[in-house]
Amino acid sequence: MTDCTRMVFMANGELQPVAVFDDYFSPEKTYIYEVFRVIDGIPLFIEDHLDRFFETVRLAGADSGCKRNQLLTDILSVIGANGRDEGNIKISIAPGKSGNSNLLIYYTPHIYPTAQQFASGVAVKLMEAERNNPNAKVMDMPLRAVTDKIKSQDEVYEVLLVDRKGYITEGSRSNVFFISGDEVITPPLESVLPGITRKQIISLCEASQIRVSETVVHRNDLKKFDALFISGTSRKVLPVNRVDEQSFDVNNSQMKRIADLFSNHVASYLKSHRPG
Repeated sequence: MTDCTRMVFMANGELQPVAVFDDYFSPEKTYIYEVFRVIDGIPLFIEDHLDRFFETVRLAGADSGCKRNQLLTDILSVIGANGRDEGNIKISIAPGKSGNSNLLIYYTPHIYPTAQQFASGVAVKLMEAERNNPNAKVMDMPLRAVTDKIKSQDEVYEVLLVDRKGYITEGSRSNVFFISGDEVITPPLESVLPGITRKQIISLCEASQIRVSETVVHRNDLKKFDALFISGTSRKVLPVNRVDEQSFDVNNSQMKRIADLFSNHVASYLKSHRPG
C-alpha cells in the first residue's frame, strides 16, 4: 500500500498526481518526517509541528530545501488541491528512485481510534527497544516493522518501548502518561519524541493546576499506577485498559478531565483559525 493517498501531493514545490508518488519516495531504512492532522481544512497545531520538523532536520544534519513560510504555503496548497479533505498529512525528506532527496507533502493513510476504543480503552504490550536520537522524528523502518508485527500477532493497539534499564519511554507511535492519585507522570523529554499532543497536554495540566511531572517509570512499577493513557496526532487522549497482563481503570476521573481539556483546546484552536 502506498504511503500517499488522495488526488495530488507536492514534491519539491510542485503538485504531482498520486500515481507518480513512488518515483519520489523510495526509502530503505530511515527518513525524516512529520505528521499532523487536518480538520475542517485546518492543519491542527501546525506551528508546533513546523517547529519540530525543522528541529528534526537540524538534529539529523539534513537540509529541508525550503523555508518555513514557503513550507506552510505549500501545505495549504496540498490541502486546497485535495478539496480541504480531513485526515493526516505527512511531510518527509526521503530519497526517490533516482537516489535524490525529495521534500514531499502528502496525505497519508490513517486509522483513528473508534468511539468504543475511547470509551473502553485499548490493550498495549511492552517491548525492549530504543530509538536512536529519540528527540528527532525519523522513521526507523526496521523498528516500525517489528512493532507492527507484534501489534498484529498479539492483537494489541500499541507497543510501549522499554530501554535497557527497564524504563518505559514511549509508544511506537505515541507518548505515554501515567496517573497515580491526582498526579500525572510522563517520561522525561530527553528519552522520548517531543510529541505535539504531549506538549499540549502538559501545558493544559499546568494551566489547570493538575500536578504533572516528567520522570522515569520502571516496568516493574506499573502496579503503582491507577491509570494510563497514550497520546498522539491520531490518538488524542486514549485510555489504556491493559499493559501485558495488568489491567487499568479506563474511567479514572483525572484522565477524563484531561481528555475533556484537550478536546476543548482543539475546538478552541479550530475556531480561532477558521477563515473569516
